[in-house]
Amino acid sequence: MSLPVSSCDAPPRRAIDEAIRAIPLEWFKASPAIYWADLLSSAALGWSALALGVAGHGWLRAAALTVAALSLYHAVLFIHEITHRARRDVPGFTFAWNLLIGVPLLVPSFLYENVHTDHHRQRTYGTPEDPEYTPFGRRSPLVLAAYVIASLCAPAIFAVRFAILAPLGWLVPRFGRFVSERCSALVINHQYVRRAPIGAGGRAEEAGAFAVCWISALLWWKGVLLPAAFGCYAAVSAVASGINAWRTLAAHRYDNESEELSMNEQLLDSCTIAPSTVSGRFLARVAAVGRLLIAPVGLRYHALHHWIPSLPYHNLGRAHRLLLAALAPDAPYGRTIEPGFTPVIRDLVHRARQRS
Repeated sequence: MSLPVSSCDAPPRRAIDEAIRAIPLEWFKASPAIYWADLLSSAALGWSALALGVAGHGWLRAAALTVAALSLYHAVLFIHEITHRARRDVPGFTFAWNLLIGVPLLVPSFLYENVHTDHHRQRTYGTPEDPEYTPFGRRSPLVLAAYVIASLCAPAIFAVRFAILAPLGWLVPRFGRFVSERCSALVINHQYVRRAPIGAGGRAEEAGAFAVCWISALLWWKGVLLPAAFGCYAAVSAVASGINAWRTLAAHRYDNESEELSMNEQLLDSCTIAPSTVSGRFLARVAAVGRLLIAPVGLRYHALHHWIPSLPYHNLGRAHRLLLAALAPDAPYGRTIEPGFTPVIRDLVHRARQRS
């Protein structure tokens, strides 16, 4: 449900709505071939590189773990698409993703499903009820630093969540409610309380993650898994989480304290990392690869995604180009476009220093 917008907000919203209507209807249909090929290739590359890193030493290990971190990070971010696609769009995809990526990496999809939607609701976006919004631009830079550092501890946090808190929650119903409400959502806003119940599928994913933790510990105890396997796994997970934290800081301006924003204001509070105007073909390609590695699965087009969350990730790029061609040069959408992640984060830190 969207609220009436002010007269100054209506014209720009109407302009971009008219431009969106120019997007072909077939672009709103997910391509199962693209989803499956992308997921399976990134998962296969990531797990193979992790195995090579465990077995290797020196530079070989470092190179393999770098590939593993980037590939598994790419695969993990399909959790975002899972929350926006109906199961019938790509049948079996959610189950396969949890089997290959979500459960083994201790980030099953129930942690994001029925949670991420609160980030898109107009009445909750940018408020304490938004799981993915903290007004970093109005906080001390130390809060930013703490967020990034905490993201590197994600492997340990997830292990505690599923190995220890999950079984305690099964045994003690009152504690189980605490685990469901406060420890069962991927958030950057730790005031957020999950209200959506965890269904049978989510409980099965939780049990699977619990089993991964304790079976891995048993295999280590029996000498089947080398200690290096745990170190490499933790390193890859921590690096992937750190990259995601960097990307997340560039997704929004994080300038809203708690007020409800109009759709146009929500758009302007979001960022699209568009192709930069780097001179020289080689540098332009390097910059493009960097953007793709940091924000894969369409997350470079974050402002556009907030305006059209139903658009599959593989069509966001051409929709972005179509909008740039259709909209006037002074349209609000143009103000969401940034040449890279660093300028957005630099501006965020600058505002935090000024206001804290």
